[in-house]
Amino acid sequence: MINDGPKSVYKYLSADRTRGVLEKLLIRFSQASVLNDALEFKPALKGMGTRAVVKQGVRDRLQVKFPGIFAQIEALHPPEKAAQLIAEIVSAGADAVDTAANYERSVKEVYRQLDENFGVLSLSETPSSALMWSHYAEGGRGFLIEFDAQHSWFWDKREERDSFRHLRQMKYLERNPAYFLNLPDETVLYTKSIEWSYEKEWRIIRNFNDAFVKAGPDDYGKDVLLFAIPPPSVRSVVIGYKATPESVGQLKSMVSANPALYHVKFQRAILNEDGAIDIVLDP
Repeated sequence: MINDGPKSVYKYLSADRTRGVLEKLLIRFSQASVLNDALEFKPALKGMGTRAVVKQGVRDRLQVKFPGIFAQIEALHPPEKAAQLIAEIVSAGADAVDTAANYERSVKEVYRQLDENFGVLSLSETPSSALMWSHYAEGGRGFLIEFDAQHSWFWDKREERDSFRHLRQMKYLERNPAYFLNLPDETVLYTKSIEWSYEKEWRIIRNFNDAFVKAGPDDYGKDVLLFAIPPPSVRSVVIGYKATPESVGQLKSMVSANPALYHVKFQRAILNEDGAIDIVLDP
């Protein structure tokens, strides 16, 4: 089944991490709090919401917590009095919700829940970004793992509106403030500032309950949640333009020794004099 997205996506890694991923066929999905962008899952906000939205939210919550509450008020009072009482109850509830303290607490709680329960695997649609090689692959001494972006492992959403378990392309936009209660999942999970656009990122987010292994803690004191990679999803390994012969030899030996990875090809990144990077088949 062909899905929206590129044919391949790439993970830029250090030499050590590349060996670790391919040896165990496990890869980390990282908490937002350990990613390079300190604003991950933290969109620009300007408040809880418009007064109308906050009031509607209060009405909905009251209906859930106290089923039939408004019908009871309407049954006990004349229409005008009932409408006045309901408006006063909703307005008082909106005042309580729309305070600076409650707003800050709500935003922090949503971030905490996302950070503790969901991990991000960040990938790129390009193997030839000099900045990505520099930032994430030891300045060319590391490697890329090429994944088949059409593999079912990347398209495991449970329902049509599922925001998780499938590849999503990042959008790069100016940070225009929005209301907290109006934020769609896409803005929180799949939008970054335009200065990150060079990454050409596609990401997949999974619940930590689905992790195969929990290790760590890492240098940030966070659990390291590792997910099993289906071997057929790995297409190739791209050798960095500064990779040492020793690290290349170790990686090739390890891959060739695993029958599940016999199909994996090796390619090589070539850094040209003008700074462009070409990807060629490794002889």
